[in-house]
Amino acid sequence: MFSDLPSGSQAEESAPSDVQPLPLLPFAVQLQNIFPVEIVARRFPVDRSIDLASVVLANASTQLNLGGLGIDLETSQAQVQLDVNVNFPQEPRLFEISFKLLGIFSYARDYEPEMVQYFLQQGSLSVLLPSARELLLSLCTRLQVPMVVLPLVQLGPPTTFDPQIGNTSNK
Repeated sequence: MFSDLPSGSQAEESAPSDVQPLPLLPFAVQLQNIFPVEIVARRFPVDRSIDLASVVLANASTQLNLGGLGIDLETSQAQVQLDVNVNFPQEPRLFEISFKLLGIFSYARDYEPEMVQYFLQQGSLSVLLPSARELLLSLCTRLQVPMVVLPLVQLGPPTTFDPQIGNTSNK
């Protein structure tokens, strides 16, 4: 029926023998969905003599805020909201973009709520940021304004949460 797909034996034969499968470790908190809850994008009239790209690069202000943390113990779900605002603190104001993304996470029942809250405050940004970057680039394209790119977040060494003392340590 699906002649284009290799059979199990064909797939095994075509895989290089020196490639080792990478086992994925299960994490206690997993992303379920990300969706926008509010999008505001405005373009303002400007004089044609202004170089839009230079104004955007020099004057655009981008702010990221995490908030709206919520943990539902009954369903083992948690949520966090990422607010993104791009505006111009001084004239000329070319455009403004703001949006809110809601991330829904599920977590293992044996995972402590304090640990889930710590993840939402510290680790959820690295999960939500790729979607925010994509949405911001799409909105810039649709507004026909120069691209504003959110910075990449560099991941640090893994941290562990110690519920007895309420802090983290690097391992």
